[in-house]
Amino acid sequence: MATATPTQTQPIKDIAATVNGWAEVVIDRFHQAMDDYEIGKLDGALWSSFAYELVQANGNVDKVIFKFKQYGRFLDMSVGRGVPIGARGTAAFTRSRNDNGQLKHYGRKPKPWYSKTKTREIGILRTILVRDYGINTLADLESAFNTTEIVTIQL
Repeated sequence: MATATPTQTQPIKDIAATVNGWAEVVIDRFHQAMDDYEIGKLDGALWSSFAYELVQANGNVDKVIFKFKQYGRFLDMSVGRGVPIGARGTAAFTRSRNDNGQLKHYGRKPKPWYSKTKTREIGILRTILVRDYGINTLADLESAFNTTEIVTIQL
């Protein structure tokens, strides 16, 4: 049994509608993950900064771009505020460090709201595209989702 191309079984327009619906659900899932990890507020800057864009070329969905404040990635990876580089020897540096320059306490913990959610959602999109349209683009999806500020998915 041969795999049918999208033009044989489903119009390209349906793929765009499917990917558009998936992107809306992904933003809801990002919000849910942020809520689970107690990140931000419902009306906060990070929460309301989520947006997506479908980029089409020649009538086909070429990529999906998710946009949000970069601060969200810092929370995901447990990096962020601290003493700036070059502040060594200042009062701010010595307040938070011992005589060896090590932090007195380490209070940050990763909150993987982004990394776990995006990995799961890539798998879901892959399953939908394979099941409904016979499209298998796992390598493109994974490589495109590894950018830092703007996530791009090549379809």
